[in-house]
Amino acid sequence: MTNTEGADQEDDGKVNAMIGAGADIAGAAVGSALGFLAAGPGGAAAGGAGGAMAAHALRGLGEEAANRLLGPREKVRVGGALAIAASKIRSRIERGETLRQDGFFDPKGNGRSDADEVAESVLLKCQREAEEKKIPYMAFLIGNIAFDAQISPGLAHQIVRTAEALTYRQLCLLKIAALRENYQLRQDDYRGQQRFEKSLYELLYECLDLYHRALVNFGGEVAFGPTDIKPGSMAVQGMGADLFNQMGLTTIPQPDLDPIIAELSK
Repeated sequence: MTNTEGADQEDDGKVNAMIGAGADIAGAAVGSALGFLAAGPGGAAAGGAGGAMAAHALRGLGEEAANRLLGPREKVRVGGALAIAASKIRSRIERGETLRQDGFFDPKGNGRSDADEVAESVLLKCQREAEEKKIPYMAFLIGNIAFDAQISPGLAHQIVRTAEALTYRQLCLLKIAALRENYQLRQDDYRGQQRFEKSLYELLYECLDLYHRALVNFGGEVAFGPTDIKPGSMAVQGMGADLFNQMGLTTIPQPDLDPIIAELSK
C-alpha cells in the first residue's frame, strides 16, 4: 500500500465515522449515504457519471470537514447534514432524475465548482446550527439545488444565507403559509386587541419578521406591526416560495405545526 492509498483510506474512515455520528439527526439516511459515497461499482458510480460526480464532491467536502477541529456535537450536525444530502441525491437519481447540466458541477478557475461552494456553505452553517431541527431542511438545499438549474449559484447562496437566519418555527410558518387553505386560520387582524398571551405575541413577531424579509405577504395589505398580521391571508412569495420548495418544507411533521395552527386560529 502506498502512502497516498493509506491517506485516502484514513480520510475515508474519518468521513464514514462522521456520517455514522450523524445518525442522531439523519437516522436511516446514514446507510443510504454511506453506500452512495462509497467508491467503486457498489457506490455512486452505479448512478452514472452524474451520481459519481456528486458523490465525489460531497466526499471531498466531508474529508475537509472531518479534518477540521470539530466539537462532538458539530460532528453530529455535519455528519447528519452530509448523510441527508447524499441520501436525497441518491434517491432522486434512483428515481431516474438527472442532475443539472448547466455547469454547476464544473470546476472553475480555482478548481472548485459552484456545487462545492454551495454545499460547503450549507455544511458550515449546519456545523454551527444549535437549533438542530433545522438541519435536515438545510441539507435538503444541497440535494434539491443540485437538480434545479433555475436556481443560479448566486440565488443559491442567498437562499442558504436566508435559511440560516430563520428559526425552525419560521420554517413551520412558511409551510403553514404555503398550505394555508388546509387550515382554519384566523381571518382578521389583531388591531384593537388589548392583551396578548406570550404564546401568540412571539408568533406574531416571527410572522412580521418573515414579512419584513419579503418572504410572505398578507394579500397586499401592509403590516406595520404585529397587530396587523392576518394569519388567514398569509402567503409565501418570492424567495419564501424558493425556501419552501428547496428546503422540502412539505416534510415538516404535522405535530410541529399543530401548536402554531392552534394559536393562529383563535
